[in-house]
Amino acid sequence: MMDDNMLQYAHANRVTDVPQPFAPDVPDRAEQLPPSLPRPRTSHYAGPSQGFGEVSHHAENTLRRKTPNGTLNAGFEVSAQADSTYKSQQRPRDELYGRGSAPYAHGAQVRMTFSEHQLQRQRATQTVLNQMSTNAWSTLPSQYLPQSFPVMDSMLQQVPMQQYQSAQAYYNQSIPCGVQPSFHYVGPTASGGLGAGPYGPYWHDGTAAAVRDPRHYPQPVNQWQYAPNGHHFLSSSCGWPSAGSRLDNAPQSLHPQGHEMMSGASYFTGPAKPMGGYALQVPYVLPPTTVHLPQGPGRLQSTHERSYAAKLEASSEPIVDYGSKSPNAVQRDKAFAWALQQYRDLLAFIQHTKRQHQAMRHATGHPPVAHRPSFFPQPPRLSQTRSSFAVPQRRRKSTIHTDITARARRSSDPARSRDGLDSQGVKVCDDDSETPRAQTPAMRSPVQGDKSADGDIDYLRMSSPQSNEWHENRPRALRRSTGSYQISPPPRPHPQDNSPPSRATVALSFITELCQDSGWQWTEGMHLGGCLAYGLGDYKKAESWYSQVLDQDPEHLEALSNLAAALLALGRKPEAERHWVRVVKTAPSHFEAVEHLVGMLCHDHRSRDAIRVIEHVERSLRYSNKSDTPSVSDRRSECSVSNASRSPAISDVTDKISYDFEADGDASMSDWKDLVGASEPGFGSSGFAIPPSDNGRILALIHAKGNMLYSVGDNGGAAKAFEDAVLIAVGRHFTNVQGLVDHILRVVTARLYNTKPEQPARLSYDPLLLTPEQALSTAKACFPALGELPFLKYIPGGSTGMQRKAIISTTSNSLLSLAKIFQDGMSNSSRAVGVTPLQAGVRDILALYYLSLALQPSPSTANNVGILLAGVPQVARSAHMMQKVEVPGVVPGSGIALALQYYNYGLQLDQHHAHLYTNLGSLLKDIGQLDAAITMYERAVKCDGRFDIALANLANAVKDKGRISDAIGFYKRAVEVNPDFAEAVCGLANALNSVCGWQSRGGIADDGGRRDRWHVDRNGMLLDARQPGATSSGWIKRVVDIVEKQLVDGESWGRGVLQPAMLEKMLLQVLILDGPLEDAIERQDSLRQVLMSWHDQKWEGARLTRLVERATRRISWHRYQDLHVRKQRRTSTSYDRPQLPANLSVPTAPTVLPFHTFTTPMSPKQIRLISQRNGLRISVCTLRAPWLPKEVYPPPLPPSPQLRVGYVSSDFNNHPLAHLMQSVFGMHSRKRVEAYCYATTASDNSIHRRQIQDEAPHFRDASGWTAERLVNQIVRDGIHILVNLNGYTRGARNEVFAARPAPIQMAFMGFAGTLGAEWCDYLLADETSIPPSTLRPWRRNVDVEDQLADDNNGGDDSSWVYGENIIYCRDTFFCCDHRQSAPDAKEPKVSWSEEQARRWAMRRELFPNIPDDAVIFGNFNQLYKIEPTTFRTWLRILARVPNAILWLLRFPDLGESHLLNTARQWATPDVASRVIFTDVAPKQLHISRARVCDLVIDTPECNAHTTAADVLWSGTPLLTLPRYEYKMCSRMAASILKGALPKNAEGGQVAVELIATSEEDYEEKAVSLGKSLLYPPGSQGVGQGRLVELRHMLYEARWNSGLFDTKRWTSDLEDAYEEAWRRWVAGEGGDIWLSDIPRKES
Repeated sequence: MMDDNMLQYAHANRVTDVPQPFAPDVPDRAEQLPPSLPRPRTSHYAGPSQGFGEVSHHAENTLRRKTPNGTLNAGFEVSAQADSTYKSQQRPRDELYGRGSAPYAHGAQVRMTFSEHQLQRQRATQTVLNQMSTNAWSTLPSQYLPQSFPVMDSMLQQVPMQQYQSAQAYYNQSIPCGVQPSFHYVGPTASGGLGAGPYGPYWHDGTAAAVRDPRHYPQPVNQWQYAPNGHHFLSSSCGWPSAGSRLDNAPQSLHPQGHEMMSGASYFTGPAKPMGGYALQVPYVLPPTTVHLPQGPGRLQSTHERSYAAKLEASSEPIVDYGSKSPNAVQRDKAFAWALQQYRDLLAFIQHTKRQHQAMRHATGHPPVAHRPSFFPQPPRLSQTRSSFAVPQRRRKSTIHTDITARARRSSDPARSRDGLDSQGVKVCDDDSETPRAQTPAMRSPVQGDKSADGDIDYLRMSSPQSNEWHENRPRALRRSTGSYQISPPPRPHPQDNSPPSRATVALSFITELCQDSGWQWTEGMHLGGCLAYGLGDYKKAESWYSQVLDQDPEHLEALSNLAAALLALGRKPEAERHWVRVVKTAPSHFEAVEHLVGMLCHDHRSRDAIRVIEHVERSLRYSNKSDTPSVSDRRSECSVSNASRSPAISDVTDKISYDFEADGDASMSDWKDLVGASEPGFGSSGFAIPPSDNGRILALIHAKGNMLYSVGDNGGAAKAFEDAVLIAVGRHFTNVQGLVDHILRVVTARLYNTKPEQPARLSYDPLLLTPEQALSTAKACFPALGELPFLKYIPGGSTGMQRKAIISTTSNSLLSLAKIFQDGMSNSSRAVGVTPLQAGVRDILALYYLSLALQPSPSTANNVGILLAGVPQVARSAHMMQKVEVPGVVPGSGIALALQYYNYGLQLDQHHAHLYTNLGSLLKDIGQLDAAITMYERAVKCDGRFDIALANLANAVKDKGRISDAIGFYKRAVEVNPDFAEAVCGLANALNSVCGWQSRGGIADDGGRRDRWHVDRNGMLLDARQPGATSSGWIKRVVDIVEKQLVDGESWGRGVLQPAMLEKMLLQVLILDGPLEDAIERQDSLRQVLMSWHDQKWEGARLTRLVERATRRISWHRYQDLHVRKQRRTSTSYDRPQLPANLSVPTAPTVLPFHTFTTPMSPKQIRLISQRNGLRISVCTLRAPWLPKEVYPPPLPPSPQLRVGYVSSDFNNHPLAHLMQSVFGMHSRKRVEAYCYATTASDNSIHRRQIQDEAPHFRDASGWTAERLVNQIVRDGIHILVNLNGYTRGARNEVFAARPAPIQMAFMGFAGTLGAEWCDYLLADETSIPPSTLRPWRRNVDVEDQLADDNNGGDDSSWVYGENIIYCRDTFFCCDHRQSAPDAKEPKVSWSEEQARRWAMRRELFPNIPDDAVIFGNFNQLYKIEPTTFRTWLRILARVPNAILWLLRFPDLGESHLLNTARQWATPDVASRVIFTDVAPKQLHISRARVCDLVIDTPECNAHTTAADVLWSGTPLLTLPRYEYKMCSRMAASILKGALPKNAEGGQVAVELIATSEEDYEEKAVSLGKSLLYPPGSQGVGQGRLVELRHMLYEARWNSGLFDTKRWTSDLEDAYEEAWRRWVAGEGGDIWLSDIPRKES
């Protein structure tokens, strides 16, 4: 057994991802703005302040984790941020923005011309852009985030870049209630530009984004803007995009859509402005004159104004003083249109300021701040009947609902502009009865601007967002019949600058005057006034405006919703909530109110209430098209059309919220035929009674519900919600997602291999392996008719429309989220609760990922696909076409090869994707490219220095390179970031333990300190666990607690997977072969009862897996019996391999690996379960391998006469195992055993490798072989017994054993403990190393009934460890080849006196400064085997033997300083000074200089193994303590020592002297032996005392002892092989005692 086994590593490489729980809110960090930018004010739901900018929460880091334990749950890391936000205050306009804030600083000392101002802004913008990465912003060739910014792996990393929003985007559009990011429908799990961009309709914590992107609406008809007299077009004086600015990557015309540039128009073009990579020609329009600014002192009318006034006087057409065409009404409408545009400009200005701030932070190297939009009110629209001062008559009660619903439909329709044009360009007007009627496009003529005699443009049409409507009642120039008539409003303050806030202030004054003139009866004007007041931050005034609107019209839903926003800004959240609830109950299709209400609830961590709101909307709007007549569905029915994918009502499983949406029943809903838009093409195409223009919003709501359900732990509900979203997007053509998956697989397979689509029954269960290029064509293959999602059929905007892109993005995100839930459920059963698994696991999940990737290429999707493919062992049929670059050790077209392609493809999309780097690094580490892996991990950490997965992976990798100090640093950083990250916590514990860094270690106080007596506190001092009140503590307790929780969680793995069909199939298959047919029915009933008792109980997955493995083993035995004993034939199906249920996930393995249990104070049950969990994981992964044949492997021919024994090892090189066993393979008697060696690592050309290769009868270099090839070779070689020489150590190929290629499989010499696996039949041991008391009670282990009666994976019995059968050897089980290979083995034997002289000379050479009478205690183990209790005992021994020193090795170097510091703390300076370290020596020198020690004192926690044999060969006595009965690693030195002693009474007495029974006995024996040794002066090393006698005896006995008699050991092993084979053929089980079997001579 080797001492320097490298720790078996775990590549901890998560996921991205992907649905993620919303992170808790944390304090916001105050934004540090450059002095040239306005300082935004914070917007918090909980507080009363709300302003022009927001500070939001840190963007979460979605952690996609890929580890040997499976894909870990997605999680978030949220760093607390200081809450130093600015409070919103009511301030004068001159304080609205910071003084000197160019370009809006109104207090500037120097006035500039427009050209100067424009040039300054242009230079400032260019300076910022020049500071950015060359790949940033709109110059990027792709739609992904700036490459200069690190991006976390969220569920969907596929949003377009943040782009500056210009005011013109709001023209002729339905403006929602707030400013939001540039991409709306991307879902709550996507991060955006600058690392903190749009999260779709809901932010990362579930909060609704308050406004839709203007680009989701139809493009504006008019793109020009006007300002009051004397003011330039806003772009000309502001540093934000102009009317012609680029908003997306699609080219757009700079003139109004559908119209040519108007001849004679008085416009001019400003200088080109580089925005988004386009040179823009910004049009400027001469200012209008109708709405007069005050004629203050010294102000003269312009020529334009005078000219226009003259025209009014000269008109001969009489005017009407009242009615919609009266001068008052016309002028008020013009003022309304202009004021409405100022509000829109204000919103765009706020949006731009926020983006400019982010860009500046990015340019200056500051981290981005995730902004959540404020709620900004829904602006009103001009009345269809134009203006009237008359107060609207109260509607009759019976007609209120129809009007409200129609109003809600119009207000929430993103495709319906305020001029009444629907999404198809059909004009909708309201007559007196408000019955909608349509006017066809043919009835409308192109709108041409009215021009006066001197060619002035009709500014009324151009300045109004309702330009297309004005052609019906085109206003004539105002002229009066008698006298002079002109409205002159009272003096108003002149705007101090031309910034949107200043113009909005002027607009508010205009509206105020006009509302006063109307006697406060003009509802549209009051509504707009409220919006302006709100936008300017005067929420109290906004509340007053909206309240007056509601006084006039209590059913005004827009005003009611906007009032809620104002109340929220004032801190009156309960009132706001009540108003939004009322709106949502009245009009569920009022999506602005729905989204705001959901957002507020999520922000308050009331996700369940938010879910109820969305479910209410789903129930209310669910649409069933029967006989082509829309009708109301039962509001209490399912949330979606698809019963199979119905999202469960959360109210079914939680308490009712304070407001019950179902209380009013359907009273508030009218028949759908009364809704505006019900006759539109595509109405109800989503499965809900909404026009197609709202499809994206309902899709986003359902997607957000899925994320919220996931955040509250309802994975089943989340999966159903995401499934609903997907089924909606694909046009409701499939009843469930499995139907979609089957469709994808059929059409893609047919397209890939040029065949006809297969029927579902013929689909292969093997994963469909596609390259990234092939995967990108999945969508076109699935939807060939349209080439896109069927859901997009009725969505306007063309292929480049932002609304369509948003829907595609949400669908892609839903597919990604759904696939991730299924993927997580496969690796962790606790995450699969409530989730109906897909039929074929990996195959079906990959299909969802392929479609997601095809819809919208995403680095996160590529990452998740790579994780899945890395575990797929099969090779694609078109493998020769799939791999462009040969990778050493990687089979072209294999899952690993494709995984490498997807990781690299994802990095092409995003070169700063930390998760892709770390997963690529882990895959490279798996294939042996450690240096390349470290490079990838370092890049991941460079992208995100707080990425815990990458930090832990990097720590693991550099530790493997021997850089322990660096590893500890990376582990500590990972734990600091995520204290609950099990891999990092356990990795740090192992690293600290390996260098004896025990500060804050604590300890385990269970069992009264018997497991872990002495603890270490945070000061590095000792604590006694046997003292009253002692408790477990420190980082070692954290490790044990983590493992215990993982083991308890693992008990439920596979619960509920045992289905009746699978049960009956297994019963039939097993029972036909086993036992007589006459009692088959009785045995079948008995077996059925046992299996049914397992169902839905703990351990179900473990028991079922072991049953499948036992049945496989039993079928193999029957096949051998039929072929070679019974000489009979059965049908081919009789030998079919039993299958695991397809829905049984791969179990996770505990973070602490079996090898680490050697030095971790754990109970017997914990140690056993850790090995069993690892064994089960290997079993399930292997049994799912597609290369396993349908039938069990054919058995070998009977021995003729020798047995064929195969040895599988990665250590046939310069390794302790080869040092110990190098002669065994050639020593086998060819008449009894024919050895086959399978080397799974490449040759190091060492003498050990060459000897094994030369002497073994058969040696196969399998270093580059796949598991399939190695298994097939073992079968072809006809191996009878296959030996595992690795166990759970690095380089093991345990999957080969899990495939069961040989009838008998056993393990020894590689791993000092139980494997806990059904694929290991025997362990080789002796009664010292494995006491019979530690064995599982049931020992037969032969047939299925044994497995049923066995409690191998269940029960609460914690006393046993070993479930395998044991072969008990006659002597020590340990093999040592020193008699053949030691340095002095081939030299002439020297006398005892000569040996003493050589020893003394070497002692003086090594320690020239110690006195001659010094006693040397030594230990040559790696330092990880030392723990506090042992080191304390050693210091006590030194204190009691004053002339003694303690000789240790720098193994590793860092441990020396830790142990010396600890010695100074725990002992006197004299004692500490006698702890001496030397470097590690080469193997041969190490064995030779071991003789210098007087007594080697062993480490009781984990004994010396190979080192013990080295010491005993040198003749040095070894004192050991078998501390634990149940840990083989702590008992091996005693077994080795007994093997080295003579088999007589003297040898028995020495064993008593050198094998301690307790900690106290260990100390006393060491002190006694040390004090007995004397070196008289001048003795030249000839000492006196018991130690000298023991040395003499061991020196002489080594030539005859059983330990070093390799020939004897090999012969005993052959006896064991023959007995094991005899029992297997005879169908006998149980343990084997070689002492009961006559020895055979070889």
